[in-house]
Parts: sequence; C-alpha cells; structure tokens
Amino acid sequence: MIFAANESSSQNDTGNARLVFIVIFIFVTFVLLLMRLFVLQIESGDKYLEKSQRVIRKVVTFSAPRGEMFERYFKNRENAKNIVSNSTNLVLVAIPTDFEKEKLLEKTALLEKALNLPANSLTSKIPLDKLNSNEEIILIDKLTPQEMTILADYHFMFMDFIIKQNTTRWYNFANAVSHVTGYIGLPSPQDIKAGFKSNQWVGKNGLEKQYDDILKGEDGEIVQIKTATGDMEEQKVFKNFIPGNNLVLTLDMELQNLAWASLGDKRGAIVVIKPSTGEILVMASKPDYDPNILISNNNDLRNQHLEYIKNQFAEINRSITTKYPPASTFKPLVALAAMEEKQVSMSETFFCPGSFTIKSSYQNLPDSTFHCWAAHGENNIVTALANSCSVYFYKLGQKIGAQPIIRYSKYFMLDQTTGIDLPGEIAGFIPTPEWKEKQFRQRWFDGDTVNLSIGQGFVETTLISMVDFFSAIATGGVVYKPHLVKQVLYAENDEVKEDIKRSVLYELPISTTTLNTIQAGLRQVVISGTASGLFNRDYLMPIAGKTGTVQTRSERFQNKTQHAWFIGYGPYQGDIEKSIVVGVIVEYGVTGSAGAAPVAFDIFNTWSRRLKTGNKLD
Repeated sequence: MIFAANESSSQNDTGNARLVFIVIFIFVTFVLLLMRLFVLQIESGDKYLEKSQRVIRKVVTFSAPRGEMFERYFKNRENAKNIVSNSTNLVLVAIPTDFEKEKLLEKTALLEKALNLPANSLTSKIPLDKLNSNEEIILIDKLTPQEMTILADYHFMFMDFIIKQNTTRWYNFANAVSHVTGYIGLPSPQDIKAGFKSNQWVGKNGLEKQYDDILKGEDGEIVQIKTATGDMEEQKVFKNFIPGNNLVLTLDMELQNLAWASLGDKRGAIVVIKPSTGEILVMASKPDYDPNILISNNNDLRNQHLEYIKNQFAEINRSITTKYPPASTFKPLVALAAMEEKQVSMSETFFCPGSFTIKSSYQNLPDSTFHCWAAHGENNIVTALANSCSVYFYKLGQKIGAQPIIRYSKYFMLDQTTGIDLPGEIAGFIPTPEWKEKQFRQRWFDGDTVNLSIGQGFVETTLISMVDFFSAIATGGVVYKPHLVKQVLYAENDEVKEDIKRSVLYELPISTTTLNTIQAGLRQVVISGTASGLFNRDYLMPIAGKTGTVQTRSERFQNKTQHAWFIGYGPYQGDIEKSIVVGVIVEYGVTGSAGAAPVAFDIFNTWSRRLKTGNKLD
C-alpha cells in the first residue's frame, strides 16, 4: 500500500511539470508573435502596405520591326520605292497563365460579346493545348479606336488582357512581286521546335524566308507594374528592341509591274537579268497571290485566298521551282556543242524536206518519222537557228551523238540549281544513257538523241537556268550567280552594312568563231526568222533571241497543248554593262512567237527607250 501511494505521487509531479512546460511554450510563442506583428505593422507597415498594393506583371515582349525592302535605285527614303514596309498599331494579347484556371476561354467569349464580334472569332485563336502556357496569344492584331474605348469602359472585366504596340507588315506591290517577297506568318510546329516563339512572326516564303535572320531583328521586353485593382502604375522597358536590317533589292519595279501586267491571265513566268552582274531586274510568276490577305485578320477572306492558292498552285514560283522541256531554246546549245567539238562548221548544210526518218533496227518495228514545222530546204547553223529548223538539228544530233550535248548541258549547269537567294529552287534534268537503262531497263536509241537535239523527250530545264545559258552567249561564257538582294542596310540610319558583290557561277570560254556564229543565228531569229514579225522594228534596239514550242501531249485548255518559250538579249553586241537577258515561259501558250515573244517585247521596248535617254541603266 505504501508503494502504491508513492507511485501515484510521482505521476502527479510529472504531469504538473509537463503542464508548466506547455504553458511557458505558449507564452513565449505568443510574445514572439506579438513582437513580429509589431515589426510588421508598426515599424514596416507602410512598406508592406505599398507592396501589398503592387503586383509585378509578367515580362511582356514587344516585337522588333522587321526590316523593309526597297527598289534597286534606293538613295534615300524620300525618293525610294518601298516594296515591303511596316506600320505601327496596337494589338490585344492574352497570356494564359495570367488567368484563373479555365477562365481564359470564358473571358474571351465575354470579350467577343463586348466588342460585338462573331462568336468564336477570338476563342478559336486559343489553342486548347496552350491553356497553361505563359506564351502570348495575339487575339486582335489591329485594335480600332472603338475597340479601345470599349476595353477602357470595361477595364475591370478585361484587365487580364494586355494591349501593346505591334508592327504590321505591308506588301505595297502585293501580287506583282509576291513570289519574290514571299510573306510572313506565325510559326509552324517545326518552327517552334527550332526555337521560335508561338507569337513570333516568321518568314514563310520568298525573301522573307531566305533573309529571315537579317530581317527579324531582336524583340524588346517591358516589365509592367500594376496595382492590386489592375490599374497600370508603372511600365519599364527592360530591354529595347533591335529593328531588323533593311534590304535593297535588285528589282526594277517599272519593269516588274510591266512584266506582271504583260502576263495578264496567262500561266507562266518572266525573268530579266543583267548578264554583267547576275542582278535580277524582274521575276514575275502567275498565278500569283496577295501576301496582304495571307497576313490579315479577316479569317474568311484569308481562308478563301488559301483555297484559291491551293487550287491554282499559285504559291509556285515558276521561274525557279518548275521545270519544262526547253524545246527550241535548247538548239543553240546543240549548235554550240557541235561547233566547239569541231564536228560541224558554219558552211555545212543539211536539207530539210519537212520531216526526218530513222530506219528501224528491228524487222517487226516500223521506221520512226520526226516532223519539222515547215520544209526549209538547205540550212546552215545560222539559218537553222533563225528558222528553228528541227530537221537540221535532228541530223546534227544524229551526227555528233548524245554525249557532246549531254556534256555541254552539264557544263552550262542545266542540271543544277543556280544558287539564287530564294528558297525552293529545283534543278533541271539532263537524261543520259545510264539513267535510261536504270530507269526503264532500255538502251539509248537514236530517237532519244533526235528528241534531245531539239530540247524534247526527257530533258527538262528551269527558266532561270536557261536565262543563265543565254547570259553566257551574251557575255562570251561568263555567268554570274543570279541574286535578288543588292545591299543590306542598317535599320537605324540606312547606311550600307553590306554590298552584295557579283559572284561567278561558272565560266566556260566560247571560241570566237562559235560565239559569233551562234549570236548571228539568234540575231537572225528576230530579223528574218520566227520572231521577226515582232522584233524587227527600226525604233527597237538590236535584239537576239530564240523562240521555243514545247509539245506537252496534254488535253488542257481546248487542245492548246504547247508551252511557249522566248529567251533573248539586247542590245545585240552592245555594251554588256547595258544589256539585259529576258526569259519568258507561258504554259499552254501555243507557240513561242505567238505566246511568249509578245510578253518579252514589252520589256525590250521599255529598255530601248531607256538606252536613248540614258535613264535607269545601272
């Protein structure tokens, strides 16, 4: 019993000690809290009150203006033709992480109603997989004064949206130069993987894509500080933007607009080049498109235009991304190869009765007959070129064989790209016996050589590569790399950052005898030959050139199945620094003389006028 009483007394003492400890702990904690509250409310109250009323907004980017593009004659902005320019406007932006969970779509729908916009016109711009993203989404890319007023009136409802300054691109010559300038757009998934932001404009085609790194500049950043009620208290530029550099193009806009208008509703392309430098004065292609529509905020109009582009293949630049059989424009190369290989002379003739027959090597197969467009009688190289006599070239090709033609085609790079400063260029194609054996398991026949000799059969070239070949004839064998940018200018002061120097693409010296003979034949084309009805005029500068008609075996356009070519240069044997080469391809243009040469005439006519006045020849 005595033991039990002592044990109970010990337990009571322990419980009392614990109670005292807990009371002391609570008292000390309470004192510390009072002291902390005193510091927060009395000593630092004003400071923390100010902080409680301020919210630092996310850093907001503001886009750098893209570099502009000017015509070749740029001296200063006052007198310059601005091909691509910018205008400043205000945009409405949403950053999904600025909104409460799943509230972005709801508030955007309310915004549509407040601004009296069609349902889903803004919400459709918000990718569902971006609802937790901190990247900007542009909802309205050009706010009107009326929209600004409404946003101000309903500020508390829509204060999570951001209004900021932006730059809008404008293509001043629209369709006429669309395949050169290209256009900009928001990045594709591939672009985003490559490091572009989802709201960052990217060059999609043409020079916009080729020179994107030079044109885009570096975006700036703004730190926005707002009160707890959402009112803007302070806005600081954290990082200034660096504008993109400007480009002076090689284009001559008078000639460019003339060429574009001359094509009318034809499908085809025109290239005009200065053979002394490789500068492209004209590059027009049809069907074309309007870049301004592709970057507009009118979804319906943009979608209609995209459908048109898709149906008409209007985004294709037929100067560099389409290849055609060169037809009779290839005959000068065959003549050149034969003369350089010393397998034919200017005095040697072949008789043209209007057709040419190759005897069959097999008893059970008929002979092959190849036709000419007329019976020309005796022809030498000059008259054969002038009259575009196919029989002469059938016989010449059979005499020299396919190998010299193939070899010289490759010398003049007709099976390669030129390296022009545009995306999407493709190479032409020069067939060989080895290729045919591999492709069709057939040997090379005499008929293949005959077809090759007149630019038909398997051979295909691009317009730009054929223009380069005629540049070689004009210069005597030196061809400069074609290019569309003449200078890069600093954005700040338009001072020259870089001059684009001419660069030799290839050099193939042509003997004087061969060069004079080929040039004489091309000159006779416009004096007495297939283009004489158009170019043989007293007031026109002397021109040399070649027509071509491609047999396409197509049933399109009411059996107008032939593509039409004309390539020429002028002034003939004049100052090469003042010369131009003009190349035209018109799909389903019937004949070169009827479908393509009239388009080239307009260009030569204007250039002739300039030669007389001395204006705009540089």
